[in-house]
Amino acid sequence: MKERYLEEDFEGFVDDLIKSGRLDEKQGGIAKRMLDKGYDSLSDKQKYVFDKAIEENSVKECKRCAIDIPWSEMLEALDNGGYCNYCQHMMEKIENE
Repeated sequence: MKERYLEEDFEGFVDDLIKSGRLDEKQGGIAKRMLDKGYDSLSDKQKYVFDKAIEENSVKECKRCAIDIPWSEMLEALDNGGYCNYCQHMMEKIENE
């Protein structure tokens, strides 16, 4: 998952994650530091806490189509059971037919 930290929308996801209340106080503080000073500014212990928080609050890939879920869709994927927006939309459409 760490290799995806460089993706364009990752920092927006971290900011949304902080605002969502999903992180405890320690994780939130480390996430804020990462946004302010960058991932490389974190100590090894802080990186461990941050990496674990990201792992616990992300979905590796969509359960239906198996593509990587974009960071911009990650919080929604956590709430909808692990599906990308497209698959979630298609499943809702099928249910409503």
